[in-house]
Amino acid sequence: MFQMFQSKPQQNVTKPVQGAITEDMTLEQVRVAMLQLLADEHINHHRMGVLYNYVVDKKLAELAGYKDARDYFSQNLRDVSQATLTTYGTVAHQFTEDVARRFGVTCLSLLLTYKELAGLTVDHDEPGASSIDVPDAKGMVTKKTFSACSVEELRRAIQAKRKPTSSKPLPPEAVTLADVVGKAVAARFQKADAVKVQLRNRLGVPVLDFRSIPLTKLAQLVEALTAEDSAVLKALQKALTA
Repeated sequence: MFQMFQSKPQQNVTKPVQGAITEDMTLEQVRVAMLQLLADEHINHHRMGVLYNYVVDKKLAELAGYKDARDYFSQNLRDVSQATLTTYGTVAHQFTEDVARRFGVTCLSLLLTYKELAGLTVDHDEPGASSIDVPDAKGMVTKKTFSACSVEELRRAIQAKRKPTSSKPLPPEAVTLADVVGKAVAARFQKADAVKVQLRNRLGVPVLDFRSIPLTKLAQLVEALTAEDSAVLKALQKALTA
């Protein structure tokens, strides 16, 4: 299994710091050493993602008697959150170890988020040239390449894409319908399921987000939305004929 981590040796790679830091290290030596430590960290995170994906794809946790991979790692790898493992796994699915070493798992994860929000086409082998719209504190946008963006700039770019560009409020009928849907769905689930229905204003368009729907209870969601006596259908018919 560990053959998946064998790669060609990198040329011109500075060896990582060994032992205690000497007092005569120059500023440049410190910078190079820190960059190497970061590169090693990126590689380790990518490999953790590969291992996580391997467990998920092969259903090793289920075969060992656990509910799923999330259940297994929550009990046996408590120092790493599920969100972090998911991030590592997603990046490992999309990018090679070399790309992860050069750009970092965090930045690549943010790039994937920005890609979805902006409808961006990304070369997963060479993502550095991807164009990012980075706003400053005053909202002025500057186009930068992904390779030139910091983590903070990527987060600002994502936040700007998520923020609705239309300040026009949603129509009352949309708010009413969303409220009806939320109550109908909540009535089909238990509080312990923590199901949420959220109305968002996306570029002036009302959008409903359904969150935390248990996969084994999808039928209940369908029933809530399509039952003949459902308040959802009545409210929808009323909205369409208004």
